[in-house]
Amino acid sequence: MWGDIAIAFMIAFMTAFMATPHTIRIAKKLGAVDTPKDIRRINKITMPRLRRTSCNCWIFCFNCIFINYNDYRK
Repeated sequence: MWGDIAIAFMIAFMTAFMATPHTIRIAKKLGAVDTPKDIRRINKITMPRLRRTSCNCWIFCFNCIFINYNDYRK
């Protein structure tokens, strides 16, 4: 059981790890970046706003593997 969970976690982690640079490039192309224009901003450099997309890919991948976990174990 723990081995299956570890495999699913590693697949989901690799999906997020590979998707993050692509989402950063897409955010820069689309202009979905947060540029610090005043002193109240926390970030000092331009930050992409689509970073959460790769985390959603990670969650989606993990859920797809375990949605019917009991059916696969039989």
